[in-house]
Amino acid sequence: MSADGRGRRYVERLRETRPRDQEIIISGRITELRESGWVKVKTGTARNAQAYDVHFEEPEALLRMRPGLGDNVHFRVRFRQRLDAVGIARSTEYTYLGPAAEQSSLPLQP
Repeated sequence: MSADGRGRRYVERLRETRPRDQEIIISGRITELRESGWVKVKTGTARNAQAYDVHFEEPEALLRMRPGLGDNVHFRVRFRQRLDAVGIARSTEYTYLGPAAEQSSLPLQP
C-alpha cells in the first residue's frame, strides 16, 4: 500500500462529520423574514447582540404565524452542529420545532 493512499484515507476520515443535536429556546425580535422559510431572530438591541437564522422546514407554518418585523418571538429549535473527526464544528443550523412555552409570571402577594 502506498503512502499516498494511506494519506488520502486519513484526510477523508478527518473530513467526515457527525451531527450533534440539542433542543434550545431562542427568544428575541424578528429582524428579517424570507418567504422561503427563514427568519432572523436577534436576541438583543445592541449592534453586536447574538442573531440566529432559524429555518422552517414547512414555510407554510411560518406564514400561518403571520409574523412581522420587530415582533417578539420565543422559538423552540433544534440546534445541529456537524463536527469533524477532531471535534471542530463545520456547520451550524437552527430548525424551528414549535413555539416555546412562555414563562408565566408569579402571583404577587399583597
